[in-house]
Amino acid sequence: MTHTTTKVASLPPCDFCTEAGTTTQAAVDGKTNLGPWAYMCEMHYATHGIGLGLGRGQRLVLRT
Repeated sequence: MTHTTTKVASLPPCDFCTEAGTTTQAAVDGKTNLGPWAYMCEMHYATHGIGLGLGRGQRLVLRT
């Protein structure tokens, strides 16, 4: 098992977008290159994410 996805009841907002005053659904819960973990949309994951897997992050998948 690669631990790269997790199922969630709803997608939380991206922490970076929220800080900037906009609302975008997060796609990843992961560690950032800035140190702390964050919920990130695809754009911010590409900029700040360090990868997926144990100790790195997980892609968020809506539970059906």
